[in-house]
Amino acid sequence: MKITSDNEKLLSLIEWARKGKLVIPQFQRNFVWGREDITELMISILQGHFIGSFLFLEVDKEDIPFSSRLLEGINPQAIGNNKPELMILDGQQRLTSLHYIFAGPDIPLRWTKHPYRFFLNLTKAVEGDLENAIYSLRSQDCDALNNLEYQFEQKLIPFTRIEKWDDWQNDYEKWLVERDKEYYLNIYFKAERPAWKKIVDQIRDFQIPILKLPKISSQDNQNQLAEICTIFEKLNTMGVKLSVYDLLTARLYKDQIDMHSLWLKTVQQYNFVDQFSEGKPDEFGVYILRALALIRGLDVKSKTLINLSPKNFAADWDKASKYINKSLDRITKRDGFGAFDRKWVPYVTMVSPMAAMLAAIDDQNMDHRAYELIKKWYWSSVFTERYAGAVESIIHKDLSDFIRAYKESDYEPEATKDAHQDIIENEAFSLKSTARLNSVYRGVICLIALNGAKDFCADDSIQFHNLEDHHIFPVEFLRSRKDKFGNQYDPSRINCIINRTLIAEKTNKKIGKRNPSDYIENLIPKDRRDEILKSHLISPEAIEAMLSDNFDAFIDAREKHLIARIREKIS
Repeated sequence: MKITSDNEKLLSLIEWARKGKLVIPQFQRNFVWGREDITELMISILQGHFIGSFLFLEVDKEDIPFSSRLLEGINPQAIGNNKPELMILDGQQRLTSLHYIFAGPDIPLRWTKHPYRFFLNLTKAVEGDLENAIYSLRSQDCDALNNLEYQFEQKLIPFTRIEKWDDWQNDYEKWLVERDKEYYLNIYFKAERPAWKKIVDQIRDFQIPILKLPKISSQDNQNQLAEICTIFEKLNTMGVKLSVYDLLTARLYKDQIDMHSLWLKTVQQYNFVDQFSEGKPDEFGVYILRALALIRGLDVKSKTLINLSPKNFAADWDKASKYINKSLDRITKRDGFGAFDRKWVPYVTMVSPMAAMLAAIDDQNMDHRAYELIKKWYWSSVFTERYAGAVESIIHKDLSDFIRAYKESDYEPEATKDAHQDIIENEAFSLKSTARLNSVYRGVICLIALNGAKDFCADDSIQFHNLEDHHIFPVEFLRSRKDKFGNQYDPSRINCIINRTLIAEKTNKKIGKRNPSDYIENLIPKDRRDEILKSHLISPEAIEAMLSDNFDAFIDAREKHLIARIREKIS
């Protein structure tokens, strides 16, 4: 797809938008910039700084590929019969902000309930005090500032008059000649007038780099849409990343499929989807689309998702949502995979293939062997960090492997094969370097939860507490100790997952700096000591190391026990 480049005046772009020539794809987010964002943008323009390029898509007036809308604040009645020629792919927030500051629509800005008007103090602008040269007020508080004589006295111009600067300037000069002709001739005309012109021309003549993607031809619709989809996924303006879900929302709108309504129905009906997505479709909408594609027998590449057929879409969406919800239920339950809190889910991206696997079990009447395959696939993927990178090809491969392994008892899926090689058959496999919150770390925490861990002090199930992962050998205790070689303990060794477990915050505070032998003796109920510690996957050998405050022996013993449990899960 060939991209062309050019420069355009920012006021020309605003004019295109006002005439309906330049529009926003429906999937783009709403206008979200606030007063400070707009002010900073104008300061950059006055300084002549680069404010980023704009990316547009050329469109055929008679065959627009996506549903669209006007820039926020533009009056539809002013458009007439004009049809779009360009769509904004990147630059919506900046362009809408520019229209807002120059047009002054009655639209509240972000974090406020009021429309605002922006003003330029010409004296301060000439002095270079741009931070104070631009300021804004609520529109209802601008009566004095809207008075021409007040503007002239204060040398203050509303940004809504910048486009008609010549008219404002002429009115000012007439007023100034009548008031102080000598000032007009000796100061204004010689110094202020050219300085003001320079400031205003900086705005009116400001050039913005424009990149244009060519029209999508009907002959090559799918491939070109896929290329645009890739571009959307890589764009990130104001921290808001556009996804395939957004793009498909716009495409399906033309087929009378309202993705927003489907999403609202999903979060109302499926509590786990609602809980994990926090009501926002950006991330989980894509997961549902991936599950939908898999259920239809397709891959989950962006190109495939953006071209999903609208036929039976609503029913397939609901089915995918149902099994995504079932996947989350299985992942989070204590009798499932133990991720009782979202932060302990190793990879949320695994919900899509798991949803398709669960759907296949029901559709094909698979027996208990299928659930065993899911368990091995899940733990194998977690502890080999299989879903740490790009997942599109892995997701489709794992579903295919699952179905084949169920049908062919001698077939070993790639995920479990890798786990056998990297963990079961690898004598060098270790947890001692796992100190950051990755899937292996989270997986061990989930194993501890599945083992029925109880709080050290309260002896209650840990689900009843405000749980955090805390050190078994306290950091402050280890800082005063040295290892068997006489060296200070490395922080990564102290913080590794082997020295962590789930206990209540109040219990951790009670432990404080105490050495393990002390808090075992004084905090843990004596008659239940071994049972409670074993519930945290602390072996008898590791307990003995705690009683003797031997950190090195504890790390070796508990690692051995944890690895044995991991190998049990994937074998």
